[in-house]
Amino acid sequence: MTTDSSLREEPQLTIRPKPSAFFLRRRFLRTFGPALALAVGGLIALLLSGTIVVPFQQTLVLRGKMGSKSDLFEDAKIQEILMRHHIRVHVTRAGSRDVATHDLSQYDFVFMSGEPAASLVRRSRADQWTGSARQPFTSPIVLATYRRYAETLESNKIATKPQGERDPLYYTLDTQKFIETMRQGQTWDSLGISRFGAQNGNRVLAQTSNVCDSNSGATYLILLAFLENGRHVPVADPQPAGAPAGPPNLSSAKRLANRIKPLVAAQGFSSADLSESYANLAEGDKPIVVIYEHQYLAMQLRAKAQSGQPDLDRVLLYPKDDILTKPQFLALKPEAERLGELITFDPELQRRAMELGFGVATPAGSTKSARLYDFLRGQGLPAPQIAGDDSTTPLPDSPVLEEMIKTVGDCP
Repeated sequence: MTTDSSLREEPQLTIRPKPSAFFLRRRFLRTFGPALALAVGGLIALLLSGTIVVPFQQTLVLRGKMGSKSDLFEDAKIQEILMRHHIRVHVTRAGSRDVATHDLSQYDFVFMSGEPAASLVRRSRADQWTGSARQPFTSPIVLATYRRYAETLESNKIATKPQGERDPLYYTLDTQKFIETMRQGQTWDSLGISRFGAQNGNRVLAQTSNVCDSNSGATYLILLAFLENGRHVPVADPQPAGAPAGPPNLSSAKRLANRIKPLVAAQGFSSADLSESYANLAEGDKPIVVIYEHQYLAMQLRAKAQSGQPDLDRVLLYPKDDILTKPQFLALKPEAERLGELITFDPELQRRAMELGFGVATPAGSTKSARLYDFLRGQGLPAPQIAGDDSTTPLPDSPVLEEMIKTVGDCP
């Protein structure tokens, strides 16, 4: 039997529509759609703000050397702000004078705590490029103590407190009377600290960082020399008429330094970071320490943020003879100039600097930062009283100061 092939059925071919991509299927969209929309929205926001570009832009890494001003660059918020400007800073800590007297070839900038050390850097690099000196902040040296010690000084008319304030944070120290008390070898017990619930047979002294290394120690030395010299700034001896030009005669400065040396030597071994010991150790260990105002104010701002109250046990003594320290930023390489501009003018960095206790200089260059004190009041903290005449103790010339530092500290 034969079969007619023309009667065979043709195979049928069914054409189905192309399946949708998995991310367009209903089940996927119902499950992951909201999260996807949120992610896309976030991506658009990052693109508009420019943040998404940060990882793909080159970051400028700068190496700096400094003392107490490293508090600024070690702060996480400061680091975050700088990273938005594509700058990362690595800090090496050292006292300002120690910075100025050692090799700086491996660093891009220095941030000195005062003008004398900055002048040393400029002189040591006279044949090398150095950027303009910037003074973004102000911070005077202060004597940090504890309330019962401040009250003991106040009861002996060595310190005074603002009228009408029962538990002030800030006292004014009569520096001349304080030095006389030190010279007499008075102890805290002899001043009657027992009336305020303590006993301490140690001599009345102010602890400083090593004068050979730190700007705060050297600044306290300037204060002692100024008072010991009859409230006159120490100067080099005048050259005799007709004498040939040569290095200044510093014999008077050396004799003055030898007179105040016992007041510094009596404190014994100098600690490296007095602000840390002041914040963490018992009050009898170092009853009075010389630190910077910003270190104390930062501590009080932290206490207020954590507990809602300032630390009423820790108080400041503002020397009646004030010495304002002007931290100086010096770029050692051209690429560091951008960092100097930012910390001087950027509003975010200025505000964070005030949160760390630094006085932000006004455009007029005022020596006392009203902006900082307004900020403190805005945070619910009392502010120090601003001196009416805003006077400060002048600084001696660098050769005179160097001679006194080397004499008092037996520095190399």
